[in-house]
Amino acid sequence: MLTRLLPSSDRRVARQTLWMGAITAVQILGGLAHLIISARILGPEGFGVLAVMIAAATLIHALMSAPGGEAVTTFVSRAVAEGRPQEAARILRFTIAMSLGLSLIAYVFIAALILTASSLLGIENDHRGVALMYGVVGILLATRTETLAALRLSDRVSLGLAIALAGVLTRVALLGVVWLQGGGMFEVVLTHIAGVAVSGLGMLAAATVSTARAGITDFLASLSLRVPPDVARFQIGIFGRHTVSALYSLDTLLLAQFTAAADVGLYRAARQVTDTGHYPFQALRNGVQLEYSKQWYSRQGGTLRRTALMSSLVSFASAAALFGLLAVFHRPIARLLLGEEFAGVSQLLLIMISGAFAANSISALAALPAAAGWVWPSVAGEMAGLTASIAVIVWLAPVRGAEGAAWANAAYFIVFAVVSIPFAISILRQSRRLRRKPQRAACKCRMESRKQ
Repeated sequence: MLTRLLPSSDRRVARQTLWMGAITAVQILGGLAHLIISARILGPEGFGVLAVMIAAATLIHALMSAPGGEAVTTFVSRAVAEGRPQEAARILRFTIAMSLGLSLIAYVFIAALILTASSLLGIENDHRGVALMYGVVGILLATRTETLAALRLSDRVSLGLAIALAGVLTRVALLGVVWLQGGGMFEVVLTHIAGVAVSGLGMLAAATVSTARAGITDFLASLSLRVPPDVARFQIGIFGRHTVSALYSLDTLLLAQFTAAADVGLYRAARQVTDTGHYPFQALRNGVQLEYSKQWYSRQGGTLRRTALMSSLVSFASAAALFGLLAVFHRPIARLLLGEEFAGVSQLLLIMISGAFAANSISALAALPAAAGWVWPSVAGEMAGLTASIAVIVWLAPVRGAEGAAWANAAYFIVFAVVSIPFAISILRQSRRLRRKPQRAACKCRMESRKQ
C-alpha cells in the first residue's frame, strides 16, 4: 500500500533494492554460518593458512577480472531503450565472454605460481592441492555480476534469490557434515566449491532463459561479440578499476610477512565480518544504479537528482544504524560469531568500523558516475584508497600486527569516500543540463522515424 504513494522510479528502485537485499541477506547469513563453522573446524592458525590461500587466489582472479554488471546495467539499458535489441544481446555476450575468458587465464596463472613458486604466495607445499582447488571458485563466480544485471533488467531477481539460497544451503549443509565428521581444510574448501557451483551456474542458466523478457533478442542465435566503442572503453576502465581494487587483497598477504599466522587469522576474521556489512549497500547501489541509467539516458535530470537525494539519505541512515550497532556490540558479536579463541577480533572491528561507515554511507552517490557511463572516477577512488592502505600497513603492521592492518583497512575506505564525492557532485551538476532539450530531442527522433 505504501509503495503506491511513491513515484514509479522510486517504486522500481525499492523493488530492485528489496530483491537484491534479499539475495544479500542470504549471502550474509550463509557467509556468517560458513565463518562460524569453518573457524571452529580449523582454529586460528588453520583459518589463517586458509586466509592466505583465499587472498592469493582472490588477488590473481581480481587482477584479471573485468566484471560486466555495470556495463550491462548502463549500455544494455541504453540499447533496449533506443530500440536495438540485437546490440543489447551482443553487449551481454561480450561481457559474459570477457569475464569467463579472463577467469580461465587467471586460473592458469594461479596454477603456474602454485606449482612453481608457492612460497612467494605464502602457501606451504603441503597445501598446494587445496590452493589449486580453491582457484576454481573464481571461474564458477566469473559471470556473477553480468547474470544478476540481466535478471534485474528482466525483473526476475526473485529467480536469482532462489538460486542464491540453493547455493548457500548446499555449502552450509555440506560444511555441517564436515564438522560432524571431523574433516579438515580440504573438505572445507570442497564445500565452498560445491556451493558456488550451484549459485554460479544456476545464475548463468537463469539469465540465459530470461533475456527475451529483458528486451534482449537472439541472445543464443549468434556468437558475435561486436560492441560499440564506448562499451569497450568502459570495460577497459572496469578492468583497470578491478586491477587496482584487487590489490586491496594484498593486506592479508603483506600482514603474513610481518606477523604470525594466528594474527593473520584474527585480522581476516575481522575483515570478513566488516565486509559482510558492505553487502546490503551493494544491493542498494545495484538497485539505484539501474534507475540512474534509465533517468540519465532519458534526460530526466530533475528525477535523477531526486532519486539520488532519497537513496543517499537511505544509505547514510542505514550505515549509521548498522555500523553504530556494531560499534556498541563489537565484543559480544565477536565472541558469539567466532568463539573465545577469536576474542582479539573485537578491537580490530572497532577500528575498521570507521572506514566501513564512510564508504557505505555514500554508496548511493558513488553509483552515479558509472550509471552515466563514466568509469574513471571509481578507478581514481580505488587507486587513492589502495595507496593509503599500503602505506599504512607497511608503516604499522611490523610493530602493531593485526591492529596495524585494521587501521590500513579503515584508511582505504575513508580515502575512497573522500575522492568519490566530488565526481558524484559533478554528475549531479551535469544533470541540470539534461532538461534543456527534451522536446527538441523528441522531435528529432520523430523526424528520423518518418524518414525511415
